[in-house]
Amino acid sequence: MTDKLPIRLAAGSGPTFGVDDLSCAAATTLGLWEEEGLNVTWTPVHGGVAAINAVLDGTVDVSYGGLGPVIKSRAEGNPVRAVVSMARGLAQNLITQKRIETTADLRGVSWALDGMNALSHHMARLTVRALGIDEGDIDWQVVGPPPERIERLLNASIDVSLIRVEEAVSLSLEHADKVHNLLGFAQLKELVPTQPHGVLGTSEEYEVGHKEELTRLTRGMIRASRALHDDYDTFRMVYDANVSVAVPDDRVKEIWQQEHDSGGFAVNGEMSEAHWTRQMELYRDLYPDLRAVSQDEMLPRTFVADALDALGRHDSAFDNY
Repeated sequence: MTDKLPIRLAAGSGPTFGVDDLSCAAATTLGLWEEEGLNVTWTPVHGGVAAINAVLDGTVDVSYGGLGPVIKSRAEGNPVRAVVSMARGLAQNLITQKRIETTADLRGVSWALDGMNALSHHMARLTVRALGIDEGDIDWQVVGPPPERIERLLNASIDVSLIRVEEAVSLSLEHADKVHNLLGFAQLKELVPTQPHGVLGTSEEYEVGHKEELTRLTRGMIRASRALHDDYDTFRMVYDANVSVAVPDDRVKEIWQQEHDSGGFAVNGEMSEAHWTRQMELYRDLYPDLRAVSQDEMLPRTFVADALDALGRHDSAFDNY
């Protein structure tokens, strides 16, 4: 491929990456999108809502961020679609003040969020429900992205937050006198087996007019997820190039192993009917008053199907649907 097709991508995590959105970084760091004949330019924005809104206003062509904002936007009448999954869950830990010793102590706490209806809010609500705690017993506070939430945790002006696993490990090591990991991300995956996750989203208009770009983008995305899943050394190289949080070597290996063993990487693009039935049910439960959105409305499955035809299906025990 000699001609590089341009794609403008809104990065919902802002200028930083974590383990659960590292596949996007890997596609660039490993040169996979370039190999697919793409010239991908990044626009950092704050959160998945801002990312999909940037698609709608024409600032960018494709968003990466949480699935929830895409579904909510579609339910509200906007012509947006989810093209390919970036992950199959979230790699986050629940960090709390030291005085919060058990999950029963979470009633009445102040809980820091990235934003209302953001991925951090969805996962927080699911966690609270799974623990048998009424959502009304939590003081939900919009604080902002991870750096702001971490600052509030350390100055004790907030009690609880879901934090990216690598940042959570660093916090628990450097500030063990102030905060601790109440639940690790492996425990959260057991508690909430069907988790919201990140997707690449676009508009119907862009989809119709730029099928080749989206085909190449999807193929590169799946190749990136497989590269991270299949080889720790590759994961570590991408991690070191994109994640600035200082974590001991053995803990980085442990994070990768847990993500690998729990099927966190979207090695087949995760567009199957069974997977999305669970995802759509999850959001209907979170937002019962929203118009029900069908899978056919949301998902142009041809891009993932074409990628799997070209690449073959990955032999992953966690992707059996």
